[in-house]
Amino acid sequence: MKTLSKELILETSHRMVVEQGMEKVNLSKVSTALGTTHAAIYRYFSSKEELWTELALSWLDHELAGLFPFDTEKYSTKKDIVHAWLWVLSKSKYDAYVREPEMFKLYTAYIDRNPVVVARHIGDLLDSLKAASGIEDVGRLYAVLMAFSYFSAPAYAENWLSMDFKAQFEAVWQLIESGI
Repeated sequence: MKTLSKELILETSHRMVVEQGMEKVNLSKVSTALGTTHAAIYRYFSSKEELWTELALSWLDHELAGLFPFDTEKYSTKKDIVHAWLWVLSKSKYDAYVREPEMFKLYTAYIDRNPVVVARHIGDLLDSLKAASGIEDVGRLYAVLMAFSYFSAPAYAENWLSMDFKAQFEAVWQLIESGI
């Protein structure tokens, strides 16, 4: 038996969600799968909601690992950095959707239903883009992020496969490039 930890709980929960779906997994089932008590899970997570939030955000952070932090070494201009950062965001979400569409839908639907979690995710993205680009105006950064939401927001994922994703991304980039 492995030593109980936050990481083990998240790993087990993720595996169970993959196998059974989020709606069929609860803390009692997770604790049984781990060979521990329901109460033991509460030492790491105060509620099922906190566990799902951490699970969804850890999945998202894993999918977007290229942004946290974003490596700016190979880019010479602020525009190149912003373009590359936006492409990593968009391509990472696209790849996650293509690779695991059901998991993408489960986690992103969970995140989208929770305004606090959405705000945390957007805040993390803005912090990463700010650090990479050096742009201090958070309102401007938010506008840039929103301009590319079609390529990263889960609500549009079903459209991504029926378009030339990269060409459409570049078309939007051409529209906003001069404002960077």
